[in-house]
Amino acid sequence: MSAMQRLNPDGLHKPIGCYSQVVRQGNMVVASGMASLDLEGRIVAPNDAGAQTTQTIANLKAALEGAGARLEDVAKVTVYLADFADYPAMDAAYRQVFGAFPPARATLKVELVYPELLVELEAWAILPEKAG
Repeated sequence: MSAMQRLNPDGLHKPIGCYSQVVRQGNMVVASGMASLDLEGRIVAPNDAGAQTTQTIANLKAALEGAGARLEDVAKVTVYLADFADYPAMDAAYRQVFGAFPPARATLKVELVYPELLVELEAWAILPEKAG
């Protein structure tokens, strides 16, 4: 079995705590909770759940790619919302990316680490078996 890789890929802000942004073991890739942060760690679109979702998915894509995965490899997403009133805006932005290949999903209402954050996503991806 291959060694577990704990990664903080280029193209993402530095973690704000003691965690890896993405972990890969074999064909399993797990992305930590991603939020709408730019490279400097500033919140993008503080009052817009749809725009935050779009930025968060872009960050998720960068994390997955850093571990050799793609959005199409995502099997499960957990969505964390600060307010369920933002569900329609989040879902519309989410559907723009995942609509053609929707993974399993759970959505929870939570208090996020910064009050300006409205959305956080974490994901599990499974890489395809290599043809042999």
